[in-house]
This record gives sequence, structure tokens and C-alpha cells, in this order.
Amino acid sequence: MKLRRAHIKAHIMLYNRLLENLQVFEKPYQSWIELVDEDAGLDGVYIHTSNPNDNNFPLKLENIEWDYPIPKQYKDLINLNEFNVGHYTEESNHHFIIQSKNNGIRL
Repeated sequence: MKLRRAHIKAHIMLYNRLLENLQVFEKPYQSWIELVDEDAGLDGVYIHTSNPNDNNFPLKLENIEWDYPIPKQYKDLINLNEFNVGHYTEESNHHFIIQSKNNGIRL
């Protein structure tokens, strides 16, 4: 659990630095953290913009349940004044989405 908490803290720090750098980015974007309860190797910090290869911007994940209760072991790591938290299940994995309330386009 201690290692997982440190892993999540590192993702949040990286995400905050990304958000700082995106303040000068002049195009629309989406950014988020995705945490997979069953496999931390699938966790990541993402940025998504329009591109000429596909017409999937903005990305809409229809199955996200926003305002999902955060697991109590992680509650103190995620500032709910700054971030929206969502959850979805895919292939029996529980995915948590952490996204800035004030930056970028919401998923």
C-alpha cells in the first residue's frame, strides 16, 4: 500500500507539472490521470489533442461515473477542490480518472 500511495503521488505531481506547462499551449486539449486498481503498470498521465489521424477529439468516455467515491486509502492524496474523480470498469478492471476542474476539456 505504501508503494502504491507513492506511485499515485508521483502521478499527481507529474500531472500538476503538465498542467502548468499547458497554460501556454494555445490549442484545445484534454488531460487526465488514469489509475487501474488491479494493475499499476497500466496507470498513466495523458494529454489528448486533435490530430490528422483520427477524428476522436474531444474524447468522450461515456461509461465514466463522475463523483464516484474515492477509496479511503487514497482520499488524502486527491484534492477534490482541484480535481474531478470518475470511475469506470473495463474487463473487470477498476479505472479511476482524475481530471483538473479548471484546465482542459472534460472527458
